[in-house]
Amino acid sequence: MGGSFVKIEGLEKTLARFDMKKYEPQVQTCFNNFGIRVEAAAKQAAPVDEGHLKGAIFQHPSRLANTFGCSVNYASYVEFGTRKYAASYVASLPPDWKAFAASTKGKTGSGTFDQFVQNIMAWVLRKGIGGNKTKSGKVSTSKQSLDQMQQAAYWIAINILQNGVKSQPFLYPAYNRYKDQLLKDLNAIKI
Repeated sequence: MGGSFVKIEGLEKTLARFDMKKYEPQVQTCFNNFGIRVEAAAKQAAPVDEGHLKGAIFQHPSRLANTFGCSVNYASYVEFGTRKYAASYVASLPPDWKAFAASTKGKTGSGTFDQFVQNIMAWVLRKGIGGNKTKSGKVSTSKQSLDQMQQAAYWIAINILQNGVKSQPFLYPAYNRYKDQLLKDLNAIKI
């Protein structure tokens, strides 16, 4: 998820009350704690298949700020959804998050349709979708079973291209959950 800035309403006013020469360490601690909380909550909320998305969620504190995001190239598709699903979810977001979502809109992968189907096929194999089961309950690796799973992967890929994927927000809910806590923590600093 690329670079975009999100403002917290009331933050500038709250920060204006501090003499930063004197209070910067306490203020920075508040920002650091905010980033740690957002990162932990986003990781907890992130959907997990192989764990790449969850493992790529990060936060980086900097002077009187905190950057957080996710470094896998498909994070925005998971966060905001695609096509009709993205349209309905993104419409419910505040303006700065809409702008963030718009900055990722229209970017497509560099692969071919066949590569897309094979990526879906790998997921289908992990989940056992469409395949026959053995007597022990495991997914069969017979030619017939693999052909059925390949068909399932193809139709899932077609469905995704036509309809999109549903949003599975993880970063915005985490940010939204702790933005007010940041202001409370800052306001709790005794001047």
